[in-house]
Amino acid sequence: MKTIQQMFKAWMIYLLVLLMPELAYAAPITTGVSPILVSISLPDITGGLVTLNHLKGKVMVINLWANWCPVCHQEAPGFVHLHQTLGSRVRFVGIALDGKKSAERFIHDEHVNYLTLLAGAHPSKVLSALGDRNEMLPYTLIVDPKGRVVQRHLGFYSASQLAIAVNRVMHDRP
Repeated sequence: MKTIQQMFKAWMIYLLVLLMPELAYAAPITTGVSPILVSISLPDITGGLVTLNHLKGKVMVINLWANWCPVCHQEAPGFVHLHQTLGSRVRFVGIALDGKKSAERFIHDEHVNYLTLLAGAHPSKVLSALGDRNEMLPYTLIVDPKGRVVQRHLGFYSASQLAIAVNRVMHDRP
């Protein structure tokens, strides 16, 4: 016969497992990170070199993802759709944290239609430089036209939530 303590422990484990998917859908991060987009240069999928802070001038959405990340696949169609509708006013940049071949598969499978950069051999350094010290994915930044990071979001970012956040920045109401 199980003791009360054993039953309590079993229920706690059950609840934790039950809630794990919800923990993947996190919220904005606002503390302990630099408000200015760092000057980091990364290769794009074709081999050209892109410096992130040189892309400022309009609102920018930077999304860090990996092909092995199921939540990244879940949110990708929303990013693709928003790029189609807002692309002339908002710059979308994806940063793939796995290798080029894997990134190419993700781009093909999810029909990614915006600039994609590669984190290269040291993805944890890229994550850290952009403020994701937990090294969890997906991770999204919204940057204003002056190059200030106005929002950092860890976890699933729905197209509707992202559209609202981008609209606020476009109208200078972060």
